[in-house]
Amino acid sequence: MAGTAASPRSLVHRRRAAVGFVGLVLVCGCGSSDSGTSTADATIKRDVLRGADEIRSTQGRKTLAAQLGRVIANLRSARGSTAAVERARTVALGGFELTREGVGSQIDFIENDRGEVAAATRDARRADRYLGRGAVRIRRAGLALGLHIGDLDGY
Repeated sequence: MAGTAASPRSLVHRRRAAVGFVGLVLVCGCGSSDSGTSTADATIKRDVLRGADEIRSTQGRKTLAAQLGRVIANLRSARGSTAAVERARTVALGGFELTREGVGSQIDFIENDRGEVAAATRDARRADRYLGRGAVRIRRAGLALGLHIGDLDGY
């Protein structure tokens, strides 16, 4: 019946159905199953935590340098999903690079400076400076990612 008007009762049913459908779409679409964290962001957080744990727990300086190299490579390949996470990744990357440089200075101190007070002093100062600056940046990145990093092997 193409020319007849719809009954008022069918219009009410259609409106209710449309309102119900829109409400269902809004409820289903507003939540997210991963709490707003993308997998890339979770990978960055995991790498920052793993790097901090390596700094705290690894005793051998050469082993630590190699492990930090892997953390740095992982952070270089990752990209944050937001500008804040990307900035935190960049800061963490710089922190781990400074820390690796400090570990390299510790290795130089241990291997090369036997009996040379001036060279030993230079390497010890350089290691302390790089390790301290690296720890500050790693903690800053952790804070931006919502992580508590704390003490990093005395720094």
